[in-house]
Amino acid sequence: MSNLHQAYASCPKHLELLLKDELISLGAQDVAEKLSGVVFFASPDVLMRTLLWSRLSNRILVMINQIKINDSEDLYNAIYKTDWQNQVRNTPQTLAINFKGTNKELRNTQYSSQVVKDAICDRLREVNDSRPDIVKSNADLSVSVVLKHNQILVYQDISGRSLHLRGYRQSLTKAPLKENLAAAVLIRANWPELSKENYNLIDPMCGSGTFLTEGYLMACDIAPGLTNPHYSVETWSEFNQDKWNELLFEAKTRMIAGVENFQGQIIGADHHKDSVKITEEHAYQLNAEDKIQCQYKTFDNFNIPAKNNLIVCNPPYGVRLKKNVDATWRQLGQWMANKALGSTAAIMTYAKSQGFMLGFRAKKSWQLMNGDLAITLITFDIEAKKKLNSPEGQKHALPETAQMVANRIKKNMSRLKKWIKNEDINAYRIYDADIPEYAVAIDVYNEHINIQEYKAPNTIPEKKTKKRLEDAILGAQVALNIKNDKVHIKTRQKQSSNFQYENKQVDSTDIIVHEEDRKYIVNLEKYLDTGLFIDHRWIRSYIQQNAKGTAFLNLFSYTGSVTVAAAKGGAISTVSVDTSKAYLSWAQENFRINRMNVFSHKLIRSDVMEYLGDCKQKFDRIFVDPPTYSNSHSRDTDWDVQRDHKQLLLACKMVLNPNGTIIFSNNFKKFILDEELNEYFKIEDLTQKSISPDFVKSKIKRVCYQLKLK
Repeated sequence: MSNLHQAYASCPKHLELLLKDELISLGAQDVAEKLSGVVFFASPDVLMRTLLWSRLSNRILVMINQIKINDSEDLYNAIYKTDWQNQVRNTPQTLAINFKGTNKELRNTQYSSQVVKDAICDRLREVNDSRPDIVKSNADLSVSVVLKHNQILVYQDISGRSLHLRGYRQSLTKAPLKENLAAAVLIRANWPELSKENYNLIDPMCGSGTFLTEGYLMACDIAPGLTNPHYSVETWSEFNQDKWNELLFEAKTRMIAGVENFQGQIIGADHHKDSVKITEEHAYQLNAEDKIQCQYKTFDNFNIPAKNNLIVCNPPYGVRLKKNVDATWRQLGQWMANKALGSTAAIMTYAKSQGFMLGFRAKKSWQLMNGDLAITLITFDIEAKKKLNSPEGQKHALPETAQMVANRIKKNMSRLKKWIKNEDINAYRIYDADIPEYAVAIDVYNEHINIQEYKAPNTIPEKKTKKRLEDAILGAQVALNIKNDKVHIKTRQKQSSNFQYENKQVDSTDIIVHEEDRKYIVNLEKYLDTGLFIDHRWIRSYIQQNAKGTAFLNLFSYTGSVTVAAAKGGAISTVSVDTSKAYLSWAQENFRINRMNVFSHKLIRSDVMEYLGDCKQKFDRIFVDPPTYSNSHSRDTDWDVQRDHKQLLLACKMVLNPNGTIIFSNNFKKFILDEELNEYFKIEDLTQKSISPDFVKSKIKRVCYQLKLK
């Protein structure tokens, strides 16, 4: 391998195997895929060919050295000792640096990049008495350094820019598709082979036309590098101008023959005039106006050739552009069924439900990354016999496993429907591990659903639990007719990058739910809990009914929902005690939207036992709902509800008026009330009364007691 250089071709995640095959076809040797890239060996001629012909790479990096280092001084010395003048044909006038990775000593990549820059500039100045200017791309000398633990990999970037930038895109639509990702989709859809059979490439939602232009380059055997032939390779010490000219001549010759040989059609459509204009501009840049058609049309009036069609499409996901897109996906499916029978399709989907909305049985699927979004590419034949059948009243079909969950949710909804309507309830539990294999709790909040996963036994493989969670999400979404952006997931597992419903950002908007005449702020993203225990519904109503003219104390008050109920019921004054500043702030907002007088309703941040020990006030009603266990930093010792509830309730007794009442609740499954409390209280078990219809079969086993002084 004396004439071979070790190199690394970077690419988007999940394109590694495709890129490996591409590099082998271009002449690379000893090719091995890595995460987001491929390592290989190649001669200078093959490396130059790769720059011209790779449709999938981002950058081509040639290895210079591997050096062990510990700190910034080692980094400087290692870079300085490299003979940078011999890496380039002429003295470099411009320099670009890219640094990735950290260790214990080098924690800031910007600082490490500065160290590398200084070392290279100092070495070059020593030789040439001049320093290169620093640029971001297309430098005479482009250097990439990767730090892994205590070793740096030093590369020369002979591409100088990302190779996905073909050069023909002058304007972009919102959320555009990168060219190398589009190329990967087309390869997975078998377009290079189909184009040789003069198939037509169709994109009914073409946006800026990336599939159309990349499809044209493939069909006509045009090297993607011809459209933007600007690289740092021309200053590389191994660059051979004669060979480069030969490669360019070969590429142009193949292009002329390819354009003449391809007899298929490339047709796009979009209902946005700007998108059509941009696509036409890109076709013009490629001198392909007669080969790439783009029509300003909707699904209703977009017609395609009768046969030999590949449909490739990247419909809106409803994530980046924040739109409800379900109707669009169903319209696409209807268009394919009505106007594209006999075609083959390759569609990029974000949510699993989107693929089923199209209504055809998938042949194959692949995971991709579109920027930071995990995407699934599905391929299928648009044939009547491949059409999926959906149950009556259901908008689209589901896989059998997801349909099981959907059917159970429908059954539960049928049982609860009358109760929900009569009580005017808009926050309730609709499913609680009814099917043991699909162990999730599903709660409805207005038009949102919150899905919380129960921890699976360690004996169940993680892959299987993820698949079951996906099925439960899909079944719930379809059964309840919930839009993608209204689905909220709380998973107890580490979430994989290709999981379709990733947790959204914390700054999502609060929603307000109504319960009788009460209002509550709910947030389905910030915390594991939502801000409202919906299984407390009966307790809140009971306290409201018995609150008139009372002084009310809420211990472990959380977001103050029970305090709101007491205030609405006519409590003269309330005190809410919790250790969490965030929850007390949340409670204050709940008070505000319920128009509660802040002077009559106090919020106190304190440990409950400390508060009770210092309290001089007496109360008529006390609500206590402690956690099962807590080791909060606000306490000297941990809290255990089974061990400590007797002490807590006796402390409550000291601040309770003679005719007062304590409502005590907790959700420890094995809880047993201390019998000694019967010496001090008349105790009534309200557990069964407190269970509302949506929690009859719940895995939550909450107990509720009413205690009055003897």
